[in-house]
Amino acid sequence: MEIVVGDGKRHVAHTRNVSLGGMFVETADAIPIGSTINVRFKVPTQPEPVDVTGEVRWIERGTPDHQPGMGIRFHGLRARDVWALNRFFGS
Repeated sequence: MEIVVGDGKRHVAHTRNVSLGGMFVETADAIPIGSTINVRFKVPTQPEPVDVTGEVRWIERGTPDHQPGMGIRFHGLRARDVWALNRFFGS
């Protein structure tokens, strides 16, 4: 998955949890809370990547059991992305 911050800086990260409202991204390069970012990721139910703007809502520092990361709230998924995600969740 790719994250692009407003200044054009790119980060590659892994997601631990995805919903229609947002996702948790595992990364040691946390972006400040309130930052607007662009997230691009793929789901197997759609050939094109999901490309959505989001906002960093919280940061987790990490524990021995979990990687550090951040929670992102999506701002307006496209209808085709909602459809693809719903099919993915249902499988």
